[in-house]
Amino acid sequence: MVRRVLEELQRVVESLAHRLGRAVAVDDLDFRLLAYSAHFGEGDEWRARVILGREAPPEALAWLRRQRLGRATGPVRLPADNKLGILPRVVVPVVYQNVRFGYLWLIDADGSLSDEQLELASAAAVDAGAICFRDRVVSQLRTAREGELVRDLFSEDEQVRGMASARLVEGGLFASRGDVTVVVARPLAAGAEGVGVDEDDRIALQIALDTVSARLGDRGSLRLVRPDHVVLVVPSVTLRRSPEVPDALRTTSLERLGRSTKWRDVHVATGSPAHRLDDAVTSYTQALDALRVAEVVPSFAPLVAHEALGIYALLAAQPFDQLGTYGVHPSVRRLLEADRELFITAELYLDRAGDARTTAIELGLHRASVYHRVRRIEDVTGLDLSDGQHRLLLHLGIKVSRLLGLA
Repeated sequence: MVRRVLEELQRVVESLAHRLGRAVAVDDLDFRLLAYSAHFGEGDEWRARVILGREAPPEALAWLRRQRLGRATGPVRLPADNKLGILPRVVVPVVYQNVRFGYLWLIDADGSLSDEQLELASAAAVDAGAICFRDRVVSQLRTAREGELVRDLFSEDEQVRGMASARLVEGGLFASRGDVTVVVARPLAAGAEGVGVDEDDRIALQIALDTVSARLGDRGSLRLVRPDHVVLVVPSVTLRRSPEVPDALRTTSLERLGRSTKWRDVHVATGSPAHRLDDAVTSYTQALDALRVAEVVPSFAPLVAHEALGIYALLAAQPFDQLGTYGVHPSVRRLLEADRELFITAELYLDRAGDARTTAIELGLHRASVYHRVRRIEDVTGLDLSDGQHRLLLHLGIKVSRLLGLA
């Protein structure tokens, strides 16, 4: 919750505490402390631990769940539990417009709370519910508005992108701080063809996106959920200060998706910085290209940056059907068909700029064996690897075949 909402809840709690002359607290639905008053009268160990830890300890949570508070429609008196250090207390559901937001707590060690006082507590719970309800409505409207503008930010129309950028900044949805970078996360199916992202998966990814975004602070990022991936737009300076964001998005997405066999992983790609917010579409496209590369070249997965793709950055920007038609030279196809071991040697040898010594070390071979393989590669391909043009032709062809999943 934003600070303003917590401050309003704090005022409700303190007002009720002074009227009743006893301690008051408000939790959310997961029993995490949102607001609490100064101490009045008798306290207990549970209250002290909750205030220190901001949430109920595990053993107290188990006790609370046994009370079935989710069914409560009005004040409920809970008994003491000496083992847990819990005094008798009254809990009032925080509900507004039939939506439950949490619970209001009062310690009542001697059972002296009167019906009139319980009515005051119930009224305060309604006030707290109204504050939470208003915050939820505003948050949902903000998310919907933000989503529409971020979609426009990635439009093919330059004018639409410019208008979206201006509205995001002018509307206070994003703090413009120069360069922006786009981070994209996409779940990968566990082998089954045709497995798609369903509504539950999208909700899980939305929660993961919101969780990571919340860590960046108000106006620190923009979010968008698309049919098979989620998008996070952040100031580049933020990403430099918090380089763990892509990994946090992957980890949180995996946690929210659960340990289902449906998904084997989540890949997260980062585009290169764009100079202005209305140029974010370039960083977004680069992130999608990087995801495409990571799916077929496992060495880049699961976290991939467009700037680290090397020649793949150029190749991934081309339509794959054209790459298949023009990109794989017949010499590369012959090498693929002849000997996969030679193909791997050729790729590493060219990746290392023709350094036979380094290639030999990485392959665990004698240098003479590398020279022998290079001669065999030349025989199979019909290319001269001492010729720069031939080396470029073979190197590009190898990378294209990787990108097309041929190797």
